[in-house]
Amino acid sequence: MNSDYELQSRHEMVQIGRWLYERGWTPSYSGNFSVLLDEQRILTTPTGYCKGMLQPDDLIIVDRQGVPLDPQTPLPSSELLIHLAVYAVRPDVRACVHAHPPRTIACSIVGIELTQPLLEDIILTLGKIPTVPYARTGTAALGEAIKPFICDHDAVVLDHHGSLTVASSLTKAFHRTEQVEQAATIISTALSMGRLQPLAPEHVADLLAVRRARGGNPKAEPTISNG
Repeated sequence: MNSDYELQSRHEMVQIGRWLYERGWTPSYSGNFSVLLDEQRILTTPTGYCKGMLQPDDLIIVDRQGVPLDPQTPLPSSELLIHLAVYAVRPDVRACVHAHPPRTIACSIVGIELTQPLLEDIILTLGKIPTVPYARTGTAALGEAIKPFICDHDAVVLDHHGSLTVASSLTKAFHRTEQVEQAATIISTALSMGRLQPLAPEHVADLLAVRRARGGNPKAEPTISNG
């Protein structure tokens, strides 16, 4: 990638940081995101910075092991390890967004998973949103815990922690974060009103047929229940 792409990515990351912060999904210094500039370089957010107040020059470039190319720049977030894990197992992914959306976290705390076939948009796009078992933030264990899930899914919930979404672009990964939090909001609201009622099996099958025609990964599909 050339320097124009890097400059474009820096400005895109600043905008995404503001959107995440304004929605309350990266409060204080939380959250992080990255863009794969080329096969050797990753542009990512520094540790200890509010994501809503980033400037293009605040963003740092690291290698595929997470080491800053310029030793004078700030250090990357310790959670960069989850980004490195994604790029190691998903060659199609060019960007990652890790956020702390409140409804998503709340669902994981009470054990509500976002995997049932309840919402048309989720079935057609993400398929389902699994929850990664808890592993402490900033550790290699969390990266390892993510790998078997992120291999086949573009959005996951991190138990008691937040969300991780991946895509071919940072803006698309951000929109997937929106989808995750919207799903968590709808499902938690529905549960407060009564029992969840999944879509009928024939309707789920119809939606999955559309999803497959669009090239959706069959391993990310929700299970069709007959009762």
